Amino acid sequence: MHDVGRFLNRLLGLPPEIQNRLFELFVSILELLIQSAHVEGHFDSGIVDMKANIIEQQGTPKSGASTVLFTFTLDRGITWESASVLLEEKQKDGLGSPNDGFFESKRERLRRRHFLLAFEGSASGLYKIVRPTIGEALREMPLAELKNKYRRILELEKARSGWEDEYEVSSKQCIHGPKCKMGSFCTVGSRLQVVNILGGLILPVWGTIERALAKQARQSHKRLRVVRIETTIENQRIVGLLIPNAAVESILQGLILSYSRACR
Repeated sequence: MHDVGRFLNRLLGLPPEIQNRLFELFVSILELLIQSAHVEGHFDSGIVDMKANIIEQQGTPKSGASTVLFTFTLDRGITWESASVLLEEKQKDGLGSPNDGFFESKRERLRRRHFLLAFEGSASGLYKIVRPTIGEALREMPLAELKNKYRRILELEKARSGWEDEYEVSSKQCIHGPKCKMGSFCTVGSRLQVVNILGGLILPVWGTIERALAKQARQSHKRLRVVRIETTIENQRIVGLLIPNAAVESILQGLILSYSRACR
């Protein structure tokens, strides 16, 4: 794994069938290593761009001298009107697939069905998935999986009603429902996310940040991540450390303490 370039170059000298098998093995091992690093909190993805359809700054940034805590609201959802336009664009001039359209989940989760828009993606048999809660999914779904888990909705009014209901509900709770153990800190399947980014002078308070994150219950909340974000209205760009919502109070207390000590 330390010399991927050399491995891939040597792979090119093998017969195509063996190339494909070895490369599939390589990708499988790589995915396992990445998954393991994610679980253990060791995965470093560099600077991550945080994206959403609407990004707005909340209130005035909280500051401790030259270190500033920014709070943003990210709206990742897609309205029914936008989803309908997407489908119309795909079906224009008869270029769409016969399986393009709106779907609902066959199984209920917490007495609710989930809705999505699917249209053929980068290759035949693979479908791009758009959800009212989180917009376009990164992973394309095979047609067999789509038909196994979801059923096509032919009545547009039914699709519209279900889409708009899920769009609204997801602004108030995560996918686990109102009784989620993580409470407001859980953002899985939530349309609206509150994101806190620590910017400005970071190095003097690095120890304070590490100590606060080390106390977090979830492993994923303990690792430091550098992110970049741009608001959709003011086009304000911020680069800084992503602070888990559960750690905000302890981070602020640590910053205030560090600042008060520096002023003595």
